[in-house]
Amino acid sequence: MFTPVGPGGRVLLQTRRGALVQGAFPDLVAAAEAQLFAGLVLDDELFVWDAKAGALSFEGLQRRAAARTRSAPGLPVRMAAFFVMFGLLQLDGQELLDLPYMERRARLEALFADHALTSPWTLLSA
Repeated sequence: MFTPVGPGGRVLLQTRRGALVQGAFPDLVAAAEAQLFAGLVLDDELFVWDAKAGALSFEGLQRRAAARTRSAPGLPVRMAAFFVMFGLLQLDGQELLDLPYMERRARLEALFADHALTSPWTLLSA
């Protein structure tokens, strides 16, 4: 996930293969706009929770990712999505890829603590 570097930019959700899917996850984009700040690039994974089955749903993730912008707003009620964060790749517009993973992870944990991030964000245990 990318947050805009400057004011007025759009939050972008990008798959491993480079497809932009923010239109299918308006709930996550809204959470990013409300809770995160400019200039972040996060290493994360999207998951979808099927409340009826009480389990993670890969099928639900595929359905959400393929949703059209018009139908996407109703999907979070049935298939809640959330981010599991692994590391911080960019902070305040500064690339962090040359830093060791543990340093990038420490900065991500500090970001969570400093901004009291809550759902839909969660940290993968280190």
